[in-house]
Amino acid sequence: MLRHAKAASQGRDDHSRPLTTRGTRQATDVGTYLAHASIAGAAAPALVLSSSARRARQTAELAMAQLDPHTPLLVERGLYHADADDVIEILRERGGDAPSILVVGHNPTLHDLALLLVGDDDDEGRTRLERGFPTAALAVLGLGSPTWARLSARTATLLELRTPGR
Repeated sequence: MLRHAKAASQGRDDHSRPLTTRGTRQATDVGTYLAHASIAGAAAPALVLSSSARRARQTAELAMAQLDPHTPLLVERGLYHADADDVIEILRERGGDAPSILVVGHNPTLHDLALLLVGDDDDEGRTRLERGFPTAALAVLGLGSPTWARLSARTATLLELRTPGR
């Protein structure tokens, strides 16, 4: 899961706020990281689900530019106001047979989602997540479920938590 990159504080409305120059750089950096990092237990995203907010879509598009050009992007309006349980439902419905999914959205939802999914036995992962989830933070989780349809709380392990350099 990827929290959108740094966005302008003003816009026509909250939904239309664009990325700042720093946010554009952050999103591109995350895409480069995803394209080149070797994270044990994680595959490159096979599907990207993004909130419909402009800043999330821009983050997803910039990150995806570094990935396989055939990776589908689904803009999911429900992610804009979703809570962690809503995102689990969206993943259950949209995940299909994708081996990996990148969800691009907002806080506090994505931070709450990561904390909800990480198992109680992953003390180190939980501790790292509890330190915060800033803009352009990327949490890579290994899921204990064999299918997206069976995704449930407390079944994941934090494989990687990457936060942007300031």
